[in-house]
Amino acid sequence: MFKISKIQVRLDTQKEIYDFVNLASSIDVPVYLEDGTGFRANAKSIMGVMYGTVEFSHLYVLSEYDKLETKFNKFII
Repeated sequence: MFKISKIQVRLDTQKEIYDFVNLASSIDVPVYLEDGTGFRANAKSIMGVMYGTVEFSHLYVLSEYDKLETKFNKFII
């Protein structure tokens, strides 16, 4: 059984979104962007992340990846 990590992130620019999706895509387990109330988008999808940045009031990255905080360090708030 794996532990799911949840970290609040901030994505303000198109470049940050692009970089975030590229990092998420480099992970071999599912990665999600969540609004904090259960609505999720695929963090490996540029459309999913763009949707999340527009529709979600808070952004959290979720995954079973054990180095999630290190991987997404530049986006953590």
